[in-house]
Amino acid sequence: MPQCRATSNPPLLPKVLHHSTWKAERRGQSMRFWIACNPPRSTAQSQRRIGMRGKIPMMYTTAKGKAQEAGFMSLLMPFRPVKPYDGSLRLGISYCLPLLGTEKKAIREKGWTTHSKRPDLDNISKMFCDCMGKLLFYTDDSRIVHLSLKKYRSESPGIGVTLEVVTDDDVGDPRLIQSKCN
Repeated sequence: MPQCRATSNPPLLPKVLHHSTWKAERRGQSMRFWIACNPPRSTAQSQRRIGMRGKIPMMYTTAKGKAQEAGFMSLLMPFRPVKPYDGSLRLGISYCLPLLGTEKKAIREKGWTTHSKRPDLDNISKMFCDCMGKLLFYTDDSRIVHLSLKKYRSESPGIGVTLEVVTDDDVGDPRLIQSKCN
């Protein structure tokens, strides 16, 4: 994994990247941090293999997958809370890959763009969330009731994370969504 440095202050990103969860820590009910690094592009799925032990199929993680997981663990360790978050949680992850050398001038001047190609965001986030769970950021990943994932290319590559305790009102009434669909 490339050299990375961790910081509690996110870089100055375009307004569209500033989500409402990018705010100061609130009475121990939330945390936010930015890991300035060149995020890995391989996914948890690509690191899993199935082999046979006799006639029994066994799933295992490749050495590359174990190294990537160890890298995520070392990046997340400085931000590990003293006590795991409990209750209903909102988790936000912004995955910012570096800008490509072939980017158009307008994108380079803007400093960022969305990234709609591989790797798949849901597969990238799986290993990252598993590492957060192993480091006891939360008591159980079933506590996450609102998950927000974003994938960009940016002149400031890295991984932004927000984790906060939420109430039912913060998440919203699902009947409002159902009524809009009917």
